[in-house]
Amino acid sequence: MTPAPDISKLNIEQILQQVQTTKVQASAEGTSPLQLVAEFLQLRTGQVSELEQLLQARQATLAPLFQIAQSLIQQLGILLTSGGNPAQVGVLVIQIHALQQQMAQAQQAFLTQFVAILDPDQLQRLQAVQVAAHLQPILPAFQPIFLF
Repeated sequence: MTPAPDISKLNIEQILQQVQTTKVQASAEGTSPLQLVAEFLQLRTGQVSELEQLLQARQATLAPLFQIAQSLIQQLGILLTSGGNPAQVGVLVIQIHALQQQMAQAQQAFLTQFVAILDPDQLQRLQAVQVAAHLQPILPAFQPIFLF
């Protein structure tokens, strides 16, 4: 099972910008992240189409949730800086948390559906990337002592 990211640690504004982009933007080299993922995982044409549909469905689900969360976070900031009513602060915190849970569920549903279209070799490649992503923060510690 692929773990869902901890949405509470993500920058809402950055993610909102990314989610609102319907087409995955190409890099300076002219290759989009979707193309790179498709090439690395060796996705078939039908799988790429399914992935595009899954991405669009996730975008349709997440974009309004992020917008609401952004608005609630701004309201919370205003309340906190103005010494607002603790009950109102609590209500906003609970609402933000509920939205974060909905976002995490939407992401988990996306990942589950995506994994379901992969064959075993493709799944193994995806899992290798997930392991690499988890290890990436500690790699700089290994380099100076020549462990790779």
